[in-house]
Amino acid sequence: MTTVITIAVGFPLGYFFLRQQLMLALMAARLDQAARIDHLTSLANRKTFFEEAEAIVGSEAFREGAVLFIDADHFKSINDTFGHAIGDAVLQEMGSVIRNSIRERDLAARIGGEEFAVFLVEAGRDKTLEVAERIRQNMRGVRRAVGIEDREITVSIGICVHGPGQTLSDILLRADQNLYVAKNRGRDCIVATTGFGPVFA
Repeated sequence: MTTVITIAVGFPLGYFFLRQQLMLALMAARLDQAARIDHLTSLANRKTFFEEAEAIVGSEAFREGAVLFIDADHFKSINDTFGHAIGDAVLQEMGSVIRNSIRERDLAARIGGEEFAVFLVEAGRDKTLEVAERIRQNMRGVRRAVGIEDREITVSIGICVHGPGQTLSDILLRADQNLYVAKNRGRDCIVATTGFGPVFA
């Protein structure tokens, strides 16, 4: 004979154990999600970006793609002039611009301070430049969104389109080098290469 244990309100004790397990599982899922995103912009965080980019490049299905490093120009002066609240609002709007400029299957992240990264999946040279220019142009609307129309907000973008024989480390390094070149060119511009080849933009 089986006995079902109940508590005062009449529910079987097993119900409460099950409910507790479901709540713990939900909490664990939320914590895992929270650990993978940047809380200011709701984009992926640095750790997630590099893990997922590694998985993409390591996949047998991977054929082509590109990494974009995007950095806000003169961001420190925005923080110094308008305060950190406005600075945070600028970063949030930048995140929205990037998210709205790429496809759902692409990967976007804030990887530190005012620097963002995008991994475009199955994107060659022309598609990558199209997306990068869209991001660069749309950033000009950020100042209106945060209410500082007297201050121009621009970005510099370094790109590496995946080439034969390149590892993820190679792609990331070249994109970072190209971002540095873009900064030295006067900012508000795009510098791009394919693989180990010469600059084409």
